[in-house]
Parts: sequence; structure tokens; C-alpha cells
Amino acid sequence: MQALDSSGSLVREVSRLFVRSQRAQTACVDGASNVQCHVLTELLRVDGITQQALVERLSLDKAWISRAVESLVSDGVVSKLPNEQDKRSVQLSLTPLGRVRAEKLENALNAHAAQVFNLIPEDKHAQLAESLHILIDALRQNPFVGNSDSTN
Repeated sequence: MQALDSSGSLVREVSRLFVRSQRAQTACVDGASNVQCHVLTELLRVDGITQQALVERLSLDKAWISRAVESLVSDGVVSKLPNEQDKRSVQLSLTPLGRVRAEKLENALNAHAAQVFNLIPEDKHAQLAESLHILIDALRQNPFVGNSDSTN
């Protein structure tokens, strides 16, 4: 394994380990696939976006997103409506059941993140929180990520 001696490799390793840990957590929430979980949590942040915009935001394969959306539609948690601005596309929204499911998932993921945070010595919490805010600000300045959501 590569030494974690640069800032870039540290950020990548934190991201890799945290995403892997979060994926393991979501597997036991309600049996949804990882792609379905991504769709649900993204729609919780920006409900009413087009499927193409969802593909771009998640940077996942269009076919994967399409299959996940169709499964979520058949489960009654996502609705597909014609896009008023572009009739060739559809807008995706959470149904009331979908909102409950997405919020349950979001709460489980947040609880998991809090558990991880609590493994860190308490006297380091403020320092880490400040560093994470700085990292979030930097990521939102990235043109590939942008500041399109206002979640904290």
C-alpha cells in the first residue's frame, strides 16, 4: 500500500474507508442496492430533478441509474413525471413513502457517521469539525462538484 504521506492520499484514504463503511451500513437499512441508496439520498437533497441531472450529479452509469430508478418507481418511492421544460425528459421526485424511506436511510447514515466521529478523542472534535468544513468548502469550489446542495 502507498504511504499516506501527502494531503491528497490522506483525503482519498479517508474517503475510500468512509464510503466503504457507509456502504456496509446501508446494506442493512432496507435491502436497497447501493445505487438505489445514492438515488434516494440525492433526491432528498434535490427533489424534482431530471434523470439526466441525477446521472451527472452521481457520476454513475446511466443504465445503473435507470435500473435503480425503475425499481424505486415500482416500489412506490419515486415518481417520474414529464419535465415541463423539456418534454423528452422526466423529473424524479420522492413520493411521501419515498421521503420516509430516504429520511430513514439518511438518519442511519448520519448515525453511523456520528459513531465513527465518537471514536475520535473528544478533545480533537472541534479541530476535526473545522477541518471538515474547510474541506467541504474546497470541494464545493471544484467545478465538477459545485455548490448545488446546501446540506451541512
